[in-house]
Parts: sequence; C-alpha cells; structure tokens
Amino acid sequence: MSRLDDLFWLAEVVEAGTLSAAAQKNHVTSAAVSKRIRLLEQRLGVALLVRNTRHLRMTEAGELYYRRGKRLLEAFNELEDNVSSTSEYVSGVIRMNAPLSFGMRRLVTPVREFMGRYPAVSISLDLDDRLIDIPHSDYDLVIRIGQLQDSSIVARRISTAPIVCCASPRYLQQQGEPRHPQDLRQHVCLIYEQQPLSWTFQQAGKPIIVPVQGRLQTNNGDFLCALAEQHQGIALLPSFIVDEALAAGRLQLVLADFQPESLNVYAMYPSRQFLPAKIRLLIEFLCRSCGGGE
Repeated sequence: MSRLDDLFWLAEVVEAGTLSAAAQKNHVTSAAVSKRIRLLEQRLGVALLVRNTRHLRMTEAGELYYRRGKRLLEAFNELEDNVSSTSEYVSGVIRMNAPLSFGMRRLVTPVREFMGRYPAVSISLDLDDRLIDIPHSDYDLVIRIGQLQDSSIVARRISTAPIVCCASPRYLQQQGEPRHPQDLRQHVCLIYEQQPLSWTFQQAGKPIIVPVQGRLQTNNGDFLCALAEQHQGIALLPSFIVDEALAAGRLQLVLADFQPESLNVYAMYPSRQFLPAKIRLLIEFLCRSCGGGE
C-alpha cells in the first residue's frame, strides 16, 4: 500500500464519520479499514483519531494530516483527470444538484448529449430547490438561479433567466389589473420562499421596489405557476416556467412596461484549484448548450 492509500483511507473515515460507514461505502470490512488506520498511526508514531462505538473525532495531529493530505489527494486526482482528458477520454461519476423546474425544462437535453459524448461518465443528479451548503455537501456541481451570496464559492454563469410577472385572466378580471408595481400592495402575490418579501422592477433604468404579501410561500416555481393558473394570485417567475401557460392563454403578462430584473443561472463548485476534468468539461458543455457566458 502506498502513502496515498493511507491518505485516502483517513479521508474516507473522516468524511464518512465512522469506520463502518467508510467500509460500507468502499465495500470492504470494518476490520480492514481499522487495520489501515492503525498501521498509519504506527508508522507516524501519533494518534490520528479518537474513536468509540458511536463516533470518532480527529486529534490535532489527525486534523493537520487530514487537511493537508486532502489537498494532496485532490491534486493527484486532478493530475490523473487532466492527463486522461488530453485524449478527450474522461470517466467517473459527477454528483450534481439543480432546481427541479430548471432541471426538467433545461437540463434534460444537455445531460443526455453530454453522456452520449462521454460514455464513461455517469451523472447522479438530484433535482430540488433547497439551499445547498456547497463546501460541506457531497456535490461536485450545483446549479442555482439568483444572486450570488457566498464569495468563497466559485461560480460560472451558464444562462440567463428572464423574469415575468403574470396572473390568470380570470383573476385579473375579478381583482383588477395592476397598472403600476405599487398596485401590487393591494393584490394577493404568490411568493417564492427564497425571494425577499419585495419585488423589484425597472423603469427607465431606475428600480422600483415593492413590498408584497400573500398567504402562501413555497420553494417550487411550478407550484406557484399552477396556483396562478387556478386564479389564486399574481406570480413573479422565470419565463421558462410560465412560457407554455402564457402561450396557451392560461396566464397573461402583468406590468409589461415594468421589467423585473433577470436572474443568472450559475454552475457552482467549491474550488477552482482542484477541478476535475469531467467537471470542467460539463460546465463548458452547459455554457454552450444553455447560452451562457463568462
């Protein structure tokens, strides 16, 4: 066994949380993993982990060895990925998360085409709208729509999402059509829960910020679109969610003279320094497929 193997097993145990979890993940016995850690500690002459039947924690030496060793592992993996990618051959699993509505409407074709081009790559894609703590998640790549909040996260814009304000014709007939964004104060608004409780519009380059209210908030744009189609209020949503309903007449634009600010769609990942070739190729592919840029 090489010293890189020792680093690998320590990292696996630390990140899995227990010896048995690391063993199960790698399809070996707990005894084999325990032996690897014990031999590593004997070679170094220090204890790296304090463990009992329920959990483990790193010693000061273990934390130092793990933190610096993890960077060496990432650099080694990046080296192998980049050497392999010189022939356009990449392999492995990409763990990815994206918003449900965007994934269903905008990612099916790019993902299918990417996997067709790189047959040795597998993609594990979770679709949901929850906030992801990217540095502490298991995802290699997270797609999100909106404003960047964490400057420590590396992000590449892959697309733009125009935003539209809309409601059903029946709702507008019953409640009246707002002529100015400030009129929204008198209406039921369908609120995406990760938005602030105010909507921003632009007119002649100047922002108009309007507090909004409504009895329902949700984290899924399709649900808000369905509620709007059922005459429950006014929604502010990405055009890719409501385009079909607008074309069919189930919804109609509201405040067309006041443009909501478009949002960017980002591919986000924890580190630029150790970016595997398969992740870099997927990001570049999404930029081309979704019409994004730098």
